[in-house]
Amino acid sequence: MELFDLTGHVSIVTGGNRGIGFGLARGLARANASVAIWARDLEKADEAVGRLSGLGKGEAISVACDVTDERSVIDALAATVDQMGKVDSVFANAGVTSGVAFPEMELAELENVFDVNVGGVFLVAREVARHLIARDAPGSIVITSSIAANRGNPTAPHYSASKGAATAFARALAVRLARHNIRVNVIAPGWVATEMTDELQGNERFEDALRFRVPLRRWGTAEDFEGVAVFLASPASAYMTGTEIVVDGGYSAF
Repeated sequence: MELFDLTGHVSIVTGGNRGIGFGLARGLARANASVAIWARDLEKADEAVGRLSGLGKGEAISVACDVTDERSVIDALAATVDQMGKVDSVFANAGVTSGVAFPEMELAELENVFDVNVGGVFLVAREVARHLIARDAPGSIVITSSIAANRGNPTAPHYSASKGAATAFARALAVRLARHNIRVNVIAPGWVATEMTDELQGNERFEDALRFRVPLRRWGTAEDFEGVAVFLASPASAYMTGTEIVVDGGYSAF
């Protein structure tokens, strides 16, 4: 079990105040990591920190950050290092979508989604990589993508495209950063019960389709991401980089 003990480890989770991000943060905290939750909504980030309190040996802090703003990301990393001393891993999880069909979609919709899902990932990964390289320290960068990256999504093609870009970016970074002993991997969630899927939860027609298409016959939950977070941050995944871990209840196998 020492492979999965994150005592002394410091991790950042962007968008860690809710949904999948909070599941990642809780898994890390339970494995004794110290966790910095970066989010635009600092009040909800503070609430999440309170829920992490006492789960493990590490501490938890909230840091205000807009991942689309370069200065905000730089300042958030500086604040995290100032309070925690270092960073060992980051989960670039913050993401958005919108349900605007194509070709009715305006360019601004695509730009907004790409700003967060691609630009935000770029800024967070770049700043943490610079920090790790300056310390000459090994590290782990984990990017939250989606199974939508590899499947047609008629209601959100801009989301699918952004997640495909994030996945490709992660693979390129894995090759580039391996010389610094920095690993870069991807988590690809399937249908998960979060605020992003609120409109579909309870929709009888969709629920029936979900149970048919997902072999495990249920929605994913935030808790389903706790273990994979610990695995990718810990020495247990030391020889893994450029890999995509799918967490979708078997949807992709169907």
